[in-house]
Amino acid sequence: MLRFTPTLPVILCCSVWLNIAHAAEPPKAAPQHCPARIGQLDERDRAMATLAWQYFENNRQPETGLVNAADNYPSTTLWDVGSTLAAFITAEKLGLIERERFDKNIGQMLYTLRHLDLFNGEAPNKVYNTKTAQKVDYRNKPSQTGIGVSTLDLGRLASWLNILACLHPQHAEQARKVLESWNFCRLLEHGQMYGMAFKDADGSVEVQQEGRLGYEQYAAKAFRQLGFDLSLSARYHNQYATDATVSEVKLLVDSRDASTLGAHNYVVSESYAMDAMEHGVDSENKPLLEAIYQVQQRRWEQTGTVTAVSEDNIDRKPYFVYNTIFSDDIPWAAITDKGEDMSALRTVSVKAAISMAYLFPEREYSKVLLGAVQAAKNPKGGWYSGIYENPELGLNKATTANTNGVILSVLLHKMYGALNQQCKQCGKGVTLTPEFLAFNQNKKQCLAAGKF
Repeated sequence: MLRFTPTLPVILCCSVWLNIAHAAEPPKAAPQHCPARIGQLDERDRAMATLAWQYFENNRQPETGLVNAADNYPSTTLWDVGSTLAAFITAEKLGLIERERFDKNIGQMLYTLRHLDLFNGEAPNKVYNTKTAQKVDYRNKPSQTGIGVSTLDLGRLASWLNILACLHPQHAEQARKVLESWNFCRLLEHGQMYGMAFKDADGSVEVQQEGRLGYEQYAAKAFRQLGFDLSLSARYHNQYATDATVSEVKLLVDSRDASTLGAHNYVVSESYAMDAMEHGVDSENKPLLEAIYQVQQRRWEQTGTVTAVSEDNIDRKPYFVYNTIFSDDIPWAAITDKGEDMSALRTVSVKAAISMAYLFPEREYSKVLLGAVQAAKNPKGGWYSGIYENPELGLNKATTANTNGVILSVLLHKMYGALNQQCKQCGKGVTLTPEFLAFNQNKKQCLAAGKF
């Protein structure tokens, strides 16, 4: 997921729902209505969804169909476009937006995405202005060249484009055209994902491996479902995985060193929750998700502090903090992208608390999590990002597309289960053309054609 440290509150860049006891069972024969609903929402769920949806009503830009990633600030990343798609899809299923308006709004969004000015002519820039759809920098200033590509962010968008095409086949063709407007030649190779950025002032573009354990697998599975080879990045137990113990709970963590490779190995709730809710639970990620839940429960039991951590926007400088279970050999690190200590600004993450509570609905700690975040409601619409652990700081009033999109996707999961998994079983979703896949996986041919 794209990460940066803004000077303004810009967003950056896991019963009848997912019952862990049943999630890894062998797939059953496709029902007549496919994907089929497996659960119903109650009054509390609908109230939660209505509040979350109001964020998108408040922040949609009529000129482009894009939605602000942070409340009332006209900027977005492709990660947040994915969260926006999740929100619209859920809202339509709940009747919060009528079908005709849904189709019109989604059609406009897809048109905008298909005609984005790409970074280096290859793939979407990391950030765009939501009013103009222009490439911008981290300060939302127009940038003719752009600043780079986050392939992790594109993975989240790809996941929800696939779900859109599955549930709303009238948009499948345009979803395919959006994806085929990008060149994956340098983004997906050697079984891994790669991002792009300018190397230095002379304008040369540097390609670097992107993703660490957690987010890496979530995004890679989305690309794998489209037909790309992500044989290394889609596996948790790959060559970079190692063990660490936090609060007496054994975790799988990434061994790659931030001091030499420049990317921190944050362990947070969000990526594991999204993997389970969108791609499904299997024999590999089931124990990892269980450990993510247990370690946060254990901290609560040991300290009395309700714990649900993830990366989040905050409502004061530095505006974005990685509240982690583990990062760079430090348990419960709360840091910036530069590794600066932000323990004083650690929060209970609303999206993490709600995700974990709904993934484990029968657990007692899930009731604690839901109770802890009930006050985090923006009276103007949307859920706040969190609550500071320091009671003197109160609510973290940053309000974002990602927090509210994740909450809506949690409720969609309660209704349908893991949709990418279901859609695959139904034979529905985005189908890239064989020619496009072959071209992007023939490196000699696509590099020559791209003149990179």
